Amino acid sequence: MNGILIVARKEIRQILKSRNVLATAILFVIIFGGMSASSAIGREGTGQLLDQLGFSLVLVLGILMGYIFSGQAFLREKQGGVIETLLCSPLTLEEIWLGKVLGVTVPAYGITLLAAALIVGMANLLSTATLIPSVPVLVHIATVVPAFIAAAVGLLGFGQLLLGLRENQFLNFAIIFALVFSISITQGVLGPDFIVSWSVVGGTLALAVFLLLLTRWLTRFLDRERIVLTIP
Repeated sequence: MNGILIVARKEIRQILKSRNVLATAILFVIIFGGMSASSAIGREGTGQLLDQLGFSLVLVLGILMGYIFSGQAFLREKQGGVIETLLCSPLTLEEIWLGKVLGVTVPAYGITLLAAALIVGMANLLSTATLIPSVPVLVHIATVVPAFIAAAVGLLGFGQLLLGLRENQFLNFAIIFALVFSISITQGVLGPDFIVSWSVVGGTLALAVFLLLLTRWLTRFLDRERIVLTIP
């Protein structure tokens, strides 16, 4: 566990030092969060719309933050050969993978919380009524969103360690597109009257935990020789 935390702290420090990456992430939050907040006011039933944004948009933004930061923790270290230092350590591949997933999830979730606060704050600033997300949505943001970020980062990290640079270009796009597309399609099927209930939050959390456990199980197929051979 100590080794996992050491790797996680290293990744957090490196992400926080990457000003260009942080600026890109914050720009995404301001553009998408601000634009969506403006659409959440001035309509009938804005409270329900705010709940829908808190459920879907915050989740999508969280996954995008994980996508942006995972490239720093996995692919960039592999391209620079830094991963070879970690592979020479006594840590197992699963511990390295877990540490990196944790180290990416923490800052990605932190910025996602800022996005959620921005959406709610702007909606209240521009509305005559006080708008507060429902309790199921708050629980969703507190539990489901970080679990989904960790699942997405875990899948991306697994692929980036296992495959070469060219394969990763297609895989990263496919994973993110599949996750975001599935969330959008689900929301479209549920329709504008969709209400975020406890059963919806519980089902989504179960799916995120399943994806995370599945990816952790997949790490048994990683081996040090293959990772070294795929370093460009």
